[in-house]
Amino acid sequence: MSNSSASAGNVVVIDSGLSSAWNKGRLVYQYDFYGNDNDVMVANANTHGALVTAEILENAPDVGIIALKVMPDDGSGASEANIEKALQWVVANADAYNITAVNLSLGGGAQTTAATTSISDELAALAAKRVLTVAAAGNSGDGGVSQSVSSYSADVNQICVSASTGDGAFPSWAQRSPTLTDVCADGTDVRITNLSGVTYTANGSSFAAPAVTAAVARAQQAWVEQTGTRLTQDEFLDLARSTGKAMGTAGYFELDTDALLAKIAQPAPVPTAQSATAITVNASGAPAGGVNAHFKLLVDGKTVGQATVDSAAKDYSFTTTLTAEQAHKVQIQYDNDAFVNGQDRNLFVNKVTINGTAHSPTAANVTYDKGALDGKDVVKGQPSMWWGGTLVVDAPAKDFPAQAAPANTTITVNASGAAAGGVNAHFNLLVDGQKVGEGVAGTAAKDFTFATNLTADQAHKVQVQYDNDAVVNGQDRSLFVNKVTINGHAVAPTASNVTYDKGALDGKDVVKGQAGLWWNGTLVVDADKSWFPSATATGAVASALSADHSAAGQDTVWQHLVAQGLEAAAPSHGDHTTALYDAVPSMDAYAHAAALVEHHPDPLHPFDAV
Repeated sequence: MSNSSASAGNVVVIDSGLSSAWNKGRLVYQYDFYGNDNDVMVANANTHGALVTAEILENAPDVGIIALKVMPDDGSGASEANIEKALQWVVANADAYNITAVNLSLGGGAQTTAATTSISDELAALAAKRVLTVAAAGNSGDGGVSQSVSSYSADVNQICVSASTGDGAFPSWAQRSPTLTDVCADGTDVRITNLSGVTYTANGSSFAAPAVTAAVARAQQAWVEQTGTRLTQDEFLDLARSTGKAMGTAGYFELDTDALLAKIAQPAPVPTAQSATAITVNASGAPAGGVNAHFKLLVDGKTVGQATVDSAAKDYSFTTTLTAEQAHKVQIQYDNDAFVNGQDRNLFVNKVTINGTAHSPTAANVTYDKGALDGKDVVKGQPSMWWGGTLVVDAPAKDFPAQAAPANTTITVNASGAAAGGVNAHFNLLVDGQKVGEGVAGTAAKDFTFATNLTADQAHKVQVQYDNDAVVNGQDRSLFVNKVTINGHAVAPTASNVTYDKGALDGKDVVKGQAGLWWNGTLVVDADKSWFPSATATGAVASALSADHSAAGQDTVWQHLVAQGLEAAAPSHGDHTTALYDAVPSMDAYAHAAALVEHHPDPLHPFDAV
């Protein structure tokens, strides 16, 4: 088929296939990863994939559809391996097919915290390309007693959708979590009409997710028309939150697509110029009672960071974003002064450097506000802080020049690991001390791809933090980092700009970079500012994703939360009369695996033809 894009881009539906009873006129590409052929059509007129696809098209009629079938014709379930193959196709073809969104109305499991699976690297790669993946939260909600979502929807690189009633409440079967649910959408009695004019209603998070997928596609189209680029996942969710409708349960909101699109259509406000600010405090201290001096770094009265200072003078570095071309007060607040057994604890500040400009503690623009930071007991600046108080640098506007817009940055870590006690090596990816993502490394080396926005034309520290070192029954768990690629710049772990900070990330036990992280610690890449240009291509993925996933459990069968037949609808939806069920023959039921029989179904039943 042609890969020409619809005006609103193309949406991928990874599901159970299509049927001739539903409009497939927007079909751009199809492939059956279960049957290994290019025909996704099935005999069941009301296949789950067809209903999901039809709902997307009813909400976003201008999108093209890419149907990727991952399960047998009866829709009974899909292996994670087939789902991963489908996602790998999406990663490889996202640009050629102008793919804007992926719908995963799949379910299984009950995750209470963010989780990774074998498809996490594909989801991260799609997020880097600003292709947003929407996943159903599941239907095992047990009245909200448990706070969990299905395993797929717990990945940080997709949008987790819980089903609501459309009027601020949850149906009893809706899985949700205040920390994992990103957005809610109506998943009760969702009306979908086929080519014959028969209108059906569907229930479940499987039918809440397509409304969000359609909103993503429409929002991306509007955003591209306004800005020339696509929304990131965080940007879309920020818009959805700011325009959504608060629900009766605190912390949740329902999608309002019309309000979201209206907000995008508003003229963009003139942005305030920002300064990505690096502040370095060179300090030492005198301990008392075995406790070192401690300080907080504040800017204009707001805490930016803190540090505990020992007797050797050293640099303590912090980063923050401030209004550009405006003066700011940079404040070093000594907060644990004490006299213990004849020892006087003190803080000594030797120099404060702001975006490369050094300020001496005795400079004319520096004062020492003793005691509370209240502007009362203020003296000239001095390096020795004998009392609790705050050294205040009145930094001029020129110390905070305007910066280029944030650079869209892609970071790929090629790594493997040695397991111990059946647990693989785990790492966090940080940039300038802030977490960007995480990964679990098996024995086979593979790429882990992450996307983030960083200040352009400024150096950054890219940090691979290994955090679960252990020896179990003679097995030594370790992490091996083979390469770190930053916006196309490949760095070996032994390069001159790479160090290994053993233990805590505190700059103390630092050695040259090495591939084998035998102890907990952080591999730190001092990346040059030229690697973060403001014109960095959006979402460029540095290297191909590995298709080798050998960890246990990756071939487990994942089930659709789908139709169970007409009789399944009655207990949950008593407002539908018996006569209505008699009017139309029952549809075929999808068979759930025994492990999922407790799941509330996504019931489907027809209304009278209209």
